[in-house]
Amino acid sequence: MRAWLAPVVVAALVAGVAACADEPFRCPEPRIALRNPTTLICEQFHVPSAACPDELEPPTWAACSACADIDVQSECLETPGCRATYDNCHLLDEPCLGGRVFIGCVGVDRAGPVEGACDGMDAQDCSSRDDCAGWYRHHPTCNQEDPPDPRPSFFQPQNGTCVMVFSGCLDEPTSPIS
Repeated sequence: MRAWLAPVVVAALVAGVAACADEPFRCPEPRIALRNPTTLICEQFHVPSAACPDELEPPTWAACSACADIDVQSECLETPGCRATYDNCHLLDEPCLGGRVFIGCVGVDRAGPVEGACDGMDAQDCSSRDDCAGWYRHHPTCNQEDPPDPRPSFFQPQNGTCVMVFSGCLDEPTSPIS
């Protein structure tokens, strides 16, 4: 290969690899659905593969499917690897979305538990422990059938529901909260 051609070939290869992250149609699979501990929304991530080796490793968040089939609060509290999430309406004496404090059961972060007391942990650290409960807040207009425009930042445009946002971390309750 001629000396002047080598840098052109290398540049073309680098450009092709870098394009994977910029062109999702080139790297459609594999994907992994992970639950964002700050919003509880499932987000899709590409994972590194032979076709797209430049993809970054996805976060260690829990898989969206982890503990998702548990809809009974007491069962969630008893299941290792699962953690309960709550609407902080209970703590603030406000109306709760759907009339219930228990939001749902979600899996714990795949990286493993973080040491320390639950109180004061951020969303990521709280999500790593099945003995900590995540408390989430919502915008007051989320309970309205037709939120005003402009829609609050807590509004999820994809499906017209309100997004819960991490508010705090506390020790998991010893019995269900109603």
